[in-house]
Amino acid sequence: MRRYWPFGLLILAATVAACASASHSGTSGRADPHGDPGLSTAQMSKLLNAVQTASAATSQAVLVEEGKRLFESTTLSKAGQSCATCHPSGGGVNMAAGIITHPTKAGDFTGPRTPIPLWGVAHTAPYTWDGHVATLSQQVTNTVLTFFSAGKTQPASTTAGQAAAILAYVSTLGPPPTAFDNGTMSAQALEGQKLFNSVGCVECHEGPFFTDNKLHVLGVPQVGNSDDPGNAALPGAFNTPELRDVKALAPYMHNGIFADLPRVLDFYSGNREVGIRQLTGPEKDAIVAFLMSL
Repeated sequence: MRRYWPFGLLILAATVAACASASHSGTSGRADPHGDPGLSTAQMSKLLNAVQTASAATSQAVLVEEGKRLFESTTLSKAGQSCATCHPSGGGVNMAAGIITHPTKAGDFTGPRTPIPLWGVAHTAPYTWDGHVATLSQQVTNTVLTFFSAGKTQPASTTAGQAAAILAYVSTLGPPPTAFDNGTMSAQALEGQKLFNSVGCVECHEGPFFTDNKLHVLGVPQVGNSDDPGNAALPGAFNTPELRDVKALAPYMHNGIFADLPRVLDFYSGNREVGIRQLTGPEKDAIVAFLMSL
């Protein structure tokens, strides 16, 4: 049986590499700060080449410092926010500010999407919940164009320089040290790690950031009257997010349908479509303990 993503938080957004949301939970009709900037393939290719040139022309240390300043600036965005508004500490997530409620434009789907953390974002391509952005450079460039007030009117060289700097900064973001890193997990968490590996969770949540960087169809319930289609080429499919710092990322899944990790485990336990066997209560508790340690 094919294994799909056993659980992680399909929580929303797109970021990844990107910055803060101009929308708040419960609002709609606002622009998506990580949306399609509307450039042709040729225009985007030219701009991405400019980002690459800007990255090569300046030392990484200088770029990282400037990128952090831009990431935290509250004077550049359309809503007076910063990238750090929805991504505190660089790679974290502020769910209260970051959930984007669609539609955000004509013809858009209906439904909420949650923000995706940026920890290790340089290693978690593709980007956005539907995985339609292939590279971090393009994701960051899209955000400069759509989130910064002057993004679409300023010179391309300015956009390229800003994108190069933010790209350098977010590429340095690693998850906060945890019990998993320090080798201090509880006995219950260690048992949960064994179960995580044996029941199939690890098939889609592998590696240092616990993601296979692929799209999977999970059958996650829609929220209310939502009609979120997921990936255009694979309907119902969403990008597998990382699980580092997952304890701080509730509510879970791309649409925030599950309030906590126990409810996520309830969804996947015995789910034939996903391929996870029925889990006992203590087994689910152990896996949750392991996830809380990441």
